[in-house]
Amino acid sequence: MRIGREGVARPGLRTAAFSLIEVTIALGIFAFAMIPVIGLAASGMKTLRNSMDDSVQIDIVRKTVGEAMRVPFANLSAAFDKQIFYFDDEGVQQASSNAQTVFVASAAVTAPPSLLATDGSIAQLLKVTVHHFANTNSKTVYSQLIINSAQ
Repeated sequence: MRIGREGVARPGLRTAAFSLIEVTIALGIFAFAMIPVIGLAASGMKTLRNSMDDSVQIDIVRKTVGEAMRVPFANLSAAFDKQIFYFDDEGVQQASSNAQTVFVASAAVTAPPSLLATDGSIAQLLKVTVHHFANTNSKTVYSQLIINSAQ
């Protein structure tokens, strides 16, 4: 029996509640709807991780090219040709390969295409390649034409 507002017992008053079958069906519908959402969350996390790695790789290339632009043109090949640079997951340069190393950047200095300049004393092409340790297929290649300002 349920007691009403007046404090008097009412024998015909029924409480509103869900049955076990209704609750089970609602949970089944909810679980069925949540499966794609969970799949989207995992895919979104992977996309976010790849985007962050791409951003760090771009920053590494920008840092490497910026350092090359500060080197005198005559010393460019000696300072950057066949050089390897190590970076952690945030793009901070490491002295050598260690446990924190995630990215490896290699630089190559070559003569530019003949359409741009035929003389190596006028311009050189700096090619920076960034590799990610965890993903062997991930590679960013960037080229920067460096002009001899003394010419």
